[in-house]
Amino acid sequence: MRWGGFYLILLAVTVLMRLKWVNDKVRRLSSRLGKRGEPLVRKIAGTRLGSLYFDLSVLKHVGRRSGREYVTFLAAYPLGDGFVLTLAYGPNVDWCRNIMATGTCTLTWKGHEYALEKPELLPISKAWEAYPLSTRPFIMAGGMKQCLWLHQSAS
Repeated sequence: MRWGGFYLILLAVTVLMRLKWVNDKVRRLSSRLGKRGEPLVRKIAGTRLGSLYFDLSVLKHVGRRSGREYVTFLAAYPLGDGFVLTLAYGPNVDWCRNIMATGTCTLTWKGHEYALEKPELLPISKAWEAYPLSTRPFIMAGGMKQCLWLHQSAS
């Protein structure tokens, strides 16, 4: 029963994320908490253990202006010949803009590294089958409308 209650609270917060001011506050808070918890996240992201938490993966991408390599931790789900990455904050987040500009990135998912290319913005409805049943309520409640589909590199 405790886990069910936690799940419902998380779902309620996700619904509130539709409000811009809530979304902005949650984004800033998760950024701050992410920096504090980064050593732990770095250890589990991209591993089989990380896959237990919404398929937590490691995305490496190059800055469109700086040319620096960046690392972002996010959920990734296999679809077709690649992966979809949910755009919880829309397509104007830096990691998405970087990938759209360079056309490539690397994803570590369940202990394997994938070279990805040819990014495409898709409506969530086109990638719905990629999402596990447990994550679908969060996508619907949060009003997430787009995802980024990346294809495995041929080389």
